[in-house]
Amino acid sequence: MAERRRDTIAFIAVFYMGFCLMYHIYTAPFPFDTNEDSPNTTDQKASPAQRKPLSALNYEESNTTGPWVKNDNCTPPDIEQFPRPVIDYATRRKGGLILHIFVSLYMLLGLAIICDEYFVPSLEKICKLLNIQSDVAGATFMAAGSSAPELATAIIAVFVAKDDIGIGTVVGSAVFNIAFVIGICGLFAGRAIHLNWWPLFRDCLFYLLSILALLFALRDETVTWVESVLFLSLYSLYIVFMCFNQRIEKWMKGLQCLSCLTPRVSEPINGVSYHALRDLGLSNVESPDNKFNTSVNSDSSLDASLPPTEEEEERSIFSPPGGKCRNFFWLLSLPILICCYFTIPDCRRSKWEKLFLITFLSSCVWIGVFSYVLVWMITVIGFTLNIKDTIMGLTFLAAGASIPDAISSLIVVRDGLGDMAVSNAVGSNVFDILLCLGLPWFIQTAIVSPGSHITVRSRGLTYSTITLLLTVVFLLLATHLNRWKLDKKYGGILLAWYGIFMVVAVLYESSLFGNVGLPMCPSDF
Repeated sequence: MAERRRDTIAFIAVFYMGFCLMYHIYTAPFPFDTNEDSPNTTDQKASPAQRKPLSALNYEESNTTGPWVKNDNCTPPDIEQFPRPVIDYATRRKGGLILHIFVSLYMLLGLAIICDEYFVPSLEKICKLLNIQSDVAGATFMAAGSSAPELATAIIAVFVAKDDIGIGTVVGSAVFNIAFVIGICGLFAGRAIHLNWWPLFRDCLFYLLSILALLFALRDETVTWVESVLFLSLYSLYIVFMCFNQRIEKWMKGLQCLSCLTPRVSEPINGVSYHALRDLGLSNVESPDNKFNTSVNSDSSLDASLPPTEEEEERSIFSPPGGKCRNFFWLLSLPILICCYFTIPDCRRSKWEKLFLITFLSSCVWIGVFSYVLVWMITVIGFTLNIKDTIMGLTFLAAGASIPDAISSLIVVRDGLGDMAVSNAVGSNVFDILLCLGLPWFIQTAIVSPGSHITVRSRGLTYSTITLLLTVVFLLLATHLNRWKLDKKYGGILLAWYGIFMVVAVLYESSLFGNVGLPMCPSDF
């Protein structure tokens, strides 16, 4: 099962990075065109290494310190928010970019291993201990763990970069989580999975409140401690709501006016992964009213019919799996496997089973590290390929930051837990807006510098907000029209919607509909 999961993830990763490689072959030689009005007019035909970047020019003409001096005529490229690449621009243009593409793919492999071998199993243990529903776990624990990159980016944006890159990351990954992540779950689920209407309705409701809160906070392009407290209060309300989720769900399903949202399921559901159900203590075998049964007792007939699996497939990471192809990928993954083996306790083994909380926290740390490197590499790739930063934020950077959500959702949906996968995708957006933005803002405006405010550039925010609202409405409408089934047709519709969004967004950011922002400044990175 693990090999099949990684094969699917590898296919998506290769297709995704293959586009970058093809674009690298056919793109122009230098990403910034200069003219006579530009400060860099000494040599129009100079090589990229010989041209004097605008950032360096501003730095030399001022007495301030730091890698970047703000300019009113352009915006600094996102690449300067990361460490300087080891390979210079000219070398990357001559083929050195392949190394960055390889590192990106390797980080994807690392995320797949972390999520499959440690992160999801630790979530299963948490579900059993707390006796909670899978959709609640997906909207809280899984969403928090897989959103570690967005939280790290927001903290860096507030305390290091002093800009609004965190907001761009959150907004850019929102549509990716809803449309692309749920779309690939439908395509690669392997079978049709019936969804419970309540988790999706609940998470979308709080997500709409999060979007309205973000719009309220940025109405005057400044954020104070009042808005940050509002964000944290809304997320606290979300968590409290989750604590009473079962009672509220039971009451909501008893309302006659909502009975149309509970489709009658006549066909049996086959192919359920009973191994995953037993580990989770959950059952998604649906009754006629499509209720999700939880907390299967140990003396149930389901558990009695399961074969023993405790450490039955335990194998040393230092032992080759056999077969040329598997041995190659095992050798390629060995550095990651060794690193994880000595830093993350495997809670699937009996001797470390009680350390599942440490497994969860350690997995979150490694997810954040791998995702940071992944986003860094993608930023360098986009800068080298002459892709505008705003377009990169909506496409590659958003995808890179949301890779943990995609991998973890894909893993659980192949185990038959469709509600958990969908709740993770939507719940991650709630976590991203309310906590990933609210917490750094609160620390900065209420603790580090009490009474201060954070200035953000909200140009294009209206378009982004309308797009997010339309995406949520489209998700609910498409799910209801598809009779609350997660299947290939449903996944294809969501991916088509994501493609339409990407085309319109790229055209919008390319100033096809008017000037929407300043050009990107040259850089010596």
